[in-house]
Amino acid sequence: MSLRWARLVHEKLAVIATFAYSQTALKEEIEKHFRGEWKFLHKIIYELPHEEATKALIELALYFRPLDDEQDLTGFWKQVGVSVVGSLVLKNGEIQSLSPREMSNKIIHAEEIKWDFTEEPSVPTSC
Repeated sequence: MSLRWARLVHEKLAVIATFAYSQTALKEEIEKHFRGEWKFLHKIIYELPHEEATKALIELALYFRPLDDEQDLTGFWKQVGVSVVGSLVLKNGEIQSLSPREMSNKIIHAEEIKWDFTEEPSVPTSC
């Protein structure tokens, strides 16, 4: 069973990483080579990948939980010193570190998912 969950998690991570790390470069190329409105190019380069990456992020969170239940990845990562995979910024500005399991839960229960490409790609969510 774990190989199936691991494969699904890897597939979703591939979609997310490809989207997140391609958007800035694609935006620069579009701005350099295309003038005016390119409605279908915008759809192909931004809208559809955004939808697929957001769907992949939610699916990743859903698939990670049974894999973590089966393999205790969160516990293992804590033992080897990789216990944090993200940060939660509270409304009061306080920052809390998130374990892989907590990150999955925040994504699953988020009211909204946005992508931020101003620096390192990140995924701010609203709960």
